[in-house]
Amino acid sequence: MPKPSASAATNRAYDVDGDADHGTVSAFVLVPGGSHGAWCYRALLRELGALGHKAIAVELPGHGDDATPRASVEFDSYVAAIAAALRAAGDDELVLAGHSVGGMALADATALQPVRELVYLAGYVLDSGECVLDLIPGSRRETYRRQAAASPENAISVSWDAARERFFEDLPEAEARAAFARLTPEPFGPFLTPARTSARDARADRKRYLLSSRDRHLPGELARAMARKLGGTLESIDAGHDAMLSHPRELARLLVS
Repeated sequence: MPKPSASAATNRAYDVDGDADHGTVSAFVLVPGGSHGAWCYRALLRELGALGHKAIAVELPGHGDDATPRASVEFDSYVAAIAAALRAAGDDELVLAGHSVGGMALADATALQPVRELVYLAGYVLDSGECVLDLIPGSRRETYRRQAAASPENAISVSWDAARERFFEDLPEAEARAAFARLTPEPFGPFLTPARTSARDARADRKRYLLSSRDRHLPGELARAMARKLGGTLESIDAGHDAMLSHPRELARLLVS
């Protein structure tokens, strides 16, 4: 079962230990997307543990249960938190996976801690000099700017209708409502900072992009464009944007394949 971590220094919220009897053990470090916290990976952590692997879900600053003031969160806050979690994962075969806008800081984190495998889960893939806001559709971009300017936390939020349509499209109503209740405002500062490392140049032996075929947030062609920027392999899962919530078992099997 996932267990709370006592290590605030690594911003780990939950982790599971693998079983070496299953063969080669990978250590998965899972980064949540916008407004999500480490809680969204609980089911996936269990599935990865059942398959014999270690896994850590990162609580990014200002996300989930982390109390960092959102107005103070910067792009490098994410980079540092991810790199610390990678170091805490030990010397096993490191797999770094990030969901949605959680992909923004992955490549720069590998500059501090190289990994065997880098995986974008319906994620935003940045080139050097590019920031996440550059990749947001124009109408939503202006909405985000207005929300952040009006927020004392310099943060943005998603409505129930938008979350139901773009995040939880394939979850039962009750599960979608429960997940929505756990969403928190998203720090806006990191959206404005350009990445230093292109995803294509990330320090990873293998790069993978996992497209969610029913995704309404990053639909097919946009996701395929992200995959082309990454330059790795493109794979697909029959799920909506939050595949870790709706199809954790299938996602775990895909991740370890």
